[in-house]
Amino acid sequence: MTGEAVFAHHNRDNLHHALRAATKDIHERLHGHAGFAAIQDGTIGRTAYQSLLARLYGFHYSFEQAAHIGTDRSKWLHDDLKVLGAAGERIATLPRCAAFSPIKTTSERLGALYVIEGSTLGGLALCRGLDHLLGAGVIEGRRFFAGRGRGTAPAWSAFLANLKKADDGPTARAEIVGTAVHIFSVFEKWLAAWEDTSLG
Repeated sequence: MTGEAVFAHHNRDNLHHALRAATKDIHERLHGHAGFAAIQDGTIGRTAYQSLLARLYGFHYSFEQAAHIGTDRSKWLHDDLKVLGAAGERIATLPRCAAFSPIKTTSERLGALYVIEGSTLGGLALCRGLDHLLGAGVIEGRRFFAGRGRGTAPAWSAFLANLKKADDGPTARAEIVGTAVHIFSVFEKWLAAWEDTSLG
């Protein structure tokens, strides 16, 4: 491997570190979000859980449209809400996040997916905290947090492999990191009103 090739490989590895560093503070704040913390502690009530899922639905539905990706997450959330008793007509009228611009470039897409794919790992870690509401081992009602199950870690590894292949120029790097920070910020602001999202 030539010196230039070694530098490029190292630079791409550093892209992941740059993403982690740039999003560290907001990521830690989201870990302390009242809804997620209550799930992790096994203390979230049914009404609060419905409200959190409804807010997550509004975010992911809009994100999928902006990023032109599959609708797996919004479908999982839709199914979970129905299991918890929400009518399909009511789900269709839930507030949707309007803070997204179309995600057009490869770099923007990578930055955005860093947030979304990474959140799948976090969701899987929260699953057991819902046993008191749904029953141990029951997937219905927490399909969103279960995500891809055993396929979650391989999907994350595949994303990181794509990240390593990304353009490592300064413009592309700034776009990837900037988009990740922006999506995290949108997510944090959107979730701030989670308790106001009622299915009643």
